[in-house]
Amino acid sequence: MNTHKQTKSAAGAEALVIAASVLVGVWLTGCSTTVYKQGDRTAGSAQVAAMDVQSESQALAGTMATLNDLVEKPSPDLKPQFQHFSTALDGLAAALKRADVARNHLVRSNAAFVAAWEKQLTTITNSDVRSRSEARKTDVSNQFDAVNKVYAQAQDALRSLTGYLQDIRKALSTDLTPGGVEAVKRLVSDPNTTASKVQSDLAQASTDLNAFSAQMSSGKAPATR
Repeated sequence: MNTHKQTKSAAGAEALVIAASVLVGVWLTGCSTTVYKQGDRTAGSAQVAAMDVQSESQALAGTMATLNDLVEKPSPDLKPQFQHFSTALDGLAAALKRADVARNHLVRSNAAFVAAWEKQLTTITNSDVRSRSEARKTDVSNQFDAVNKVYAQAQDALRSLTGYLQDIRKALSTDLTPGGVEAVKRLVSDPNTTASKVQSDLAQASTDLNAFSAQMSSGKAPATR
């Protein structure tokens, strides 16, 4: 009887060990797939950022068009043209704000991805596999730093130009007369030149963000904020 009980006890213990092993295997498998999903989220954030940068470019083009129309072809009634410029400028400021939020989200998402990658590296026992993964992480981190630098520079340039255009709006809102428009006209050549450079920076940032998104995605990256 004792032998029978011991056999049953041993069998039960063995079953528990097997069950525990299965659970651990499932847990490890879950850990190994979680990191690439974080990479997909980073890819999605980069995609959203690229779309917001494109929106900035369109808003900037519209703002400069309405300002140039006001100063180059002023109508007898200046109020409608000024209102068009003011509305377009508000849209530009809103687009800039959205892109800033998108950039902050992308930075946080990438940081979480890198942290998860680093944690995963500690679980890799084979030195060759770990070394290759570490090298790849460094390469991806460098790519992100390069993309983020271009993105940040484009945002800073657009922020400065938007501030300048807002000052022009303040001047016109005070002196919306033919003389006031003529005075501002002399100041518009600089933002036109700057806008051309900013458009080039935004185009590069959008291209880089889309390329980074494609490189980071395991499939079709979900656009996530």
